[in-house]
Amino acid sequence: MKYYCIIFLICISACKQKNNSDHQTPASKIAGDTIPGLRKIVSKNPVASYIIAIGNPKLDRKFGVWVYETPYTFKYLLVMQYDGMIQNDTLRLPNFGTWPAIKVRPGKEKLSCIIGFLDEGDNFKEYKMLSAKNDVLKLTVLKSYTVNGYQ
Repeated sequence: MKYYCIIFLICISACKQKNNSDHQTPASKIAGDTIPGLRKIVSKNPVASYIIAIGNPKLDRKFGVWVYETPYTFKYLLVMQYDGMIQNDTLRLPNFGTWPAIKVRPGKEKLSCIIGFLDEGDNFKEYKMLSAKNDVLKLTVLKSYTVNGYQ
């Protein structure tokens, strides 16, 4: 019985030390933690878009994307359209320590565009490509981005 008590006390002590160390120096603390995770005001207008007419303009046929803010600072709603088809998806950006700036640029093909963001040096970073071909709307990840923090 005496040994069980000693083992129990050692386990409690180890757990308590681990919890205290987590509160003293968070391992996830990085330079980008100054940007809040939630927005105070969510705009109802798109922050970026790329829309082109396809075929007869009187029929209101379009290809493109509208990018909208969500309550989460680094998460956006993509509303994509091709002809009469509308699809939604999510765009998640890494927190580089600056406010996100979304940009959409034309792609190499007629019915394509590149969705990306500006880094801290205002350089365009390609992220996803929206394209349409043979009546299929496709969203492709071009590059992945992560943020690592070291202490």
